[in-house]
Amino acid sequence: MKPLSRRQLVSYALPGLPLAIPTVGLYVLLPTWYVEHWSLSLGLVGLLLMLARLSDLITDPLIGHWLDCGHPARFRQFILAGAFICLPGLGMLLSPAQNAEALSLLAGSVLLYLGWTLIQVPYLSWLTSLSHDSHQRARAASVREGFTLAGLLISAAAPALGLYMGLTTGQVLLLMAALTVIPGMLALTCLLRETPLPVRQIQHRPHHWRGILRNRPARMLLGSWFFNGIANGVPAVLFPLFVTQTLQAREADRGLLILLYFGAAVASLPLWLALSRRFDKVDIWRFCMLLSVPAFLPATLLGPGDLNLFVPICLLTGLLLGADLALPHVMQAEVCDWDRFRFRCQRRGLLFACWNAANKLALALAAMIGLGLLQLAEWQIPAHSSLTLALIYAGIPCVFKTVAVVWLRGYPLRQAGHQALRARLAGTDGDPHAD
Repeated sequence: MKPLSRRQLVSYALPGLPLAIPTVGLYVLLPTWYVEHWSLSLGLVGLLLMLARLSDLITDPLIGHWLDCGHPARFRQFILAGAFICLPGLGMLLSPAQNAEALSLLAGSVLLYLGWTLIQVPYLSWLTSLSHDSHQRARAASVREGFTLAGLLISAAAPALGLYMGLTTGQVLLLMAALTVIPGMLALTCLLRETPLPVRQIQHRPHHWRGILRNRPARMLLGSWFFNGIANGVPAVLFPLFVTQTLQAREADRGLLILLYFGAAVASLPLWLALSRRFDKVDIWRFCMLLSVPAFLPATLLGPGDLNLFVPICLLTGLLLGADLALPHVMQAEVCDWDRFRFRCQRRGLLFACWNAANKLALALAAMIGLGLLQLAEWQIPAHSSLTLALIYAGIPCVFKTVAVVWLRGYPLRQAGHQALRARLAGTDGDPHAD
């Protein structure tokens, strides 16, 4: 099969950079900013973020379903609509109404998440149409995640640079929003102009939502993706507090540590891509998730003055994060192939929407778990007990990582099986009676 050209790879992957720039600001800085600057309680911020994410449980599957059932032009229409819906959401979050900060956080988050879904679901599911070859998909996903991590590096560097220059957290968030909007419009324009639309598949059987429940690989991948999302989300939410309260480091050190973390992830991507050609992706991913437990667990023992000991933890867990970013999306594309062969209908939009919704729900629960447990422990700023924060920050994620690894035990869709499936799928696409 003809490999994807460099132009095809870049035009598809480029939006990953601007779309990633607000990540650190929204998931790491924003919750703490509403606590520290706007005096909202830890529990209230966690609850509002979880409520906003619950809206995705409705909108994500609907958008995925409409994407599958409509003309491929909906890929472009949804992405453009999502880009414009994100703008007022960002405005409400970064400039909350006076005496209505909690309402602004909730409403702005709901709008932003809706717009994000309209962009992300078609963008991620587009991967299945770039190529039928698993390695070419892995190349595209790795290049996309490379751009994504470059955006995350900018996302991490902006707070570090801004805080060193004396900017407030609010000003840093505004800067990151500006760095997202303009390059984002340019990158999405390149995607929509240069990347061919997916080919509409003939639906040999009616499109049923319930059939997804019978898709065992999809269920297993969804569950592991969900628990791993919680494991990654809890430390992301608590990271600013952990650095300044437990380690008692400077605020500027937050950005430098994030830079090291995502820099290590970028450096590891070629390694995971090379290994995925020789070993099953599920085995590599499970191994990396399992290894991250002993790598991260020592953070529970850190305290004031232990910033230098935290650096190698950031580097090692960052290297393992690369597998989290490069491999699961390719596995999801393979599951879409299995679903189309087994049930004779195209549901890639719905499947990616379900995975997207699960990830958003995981991040919402992560915020609720992390901030809620601190609230229940009556933890205050400045910290009364750095051990309490350290245990929640690093201990809880290790539990969920372990569950994610166990959940994937016996995963049935292996590399050799997918190659055979693609061969059979190519021969049965025109046969409405094939199963």
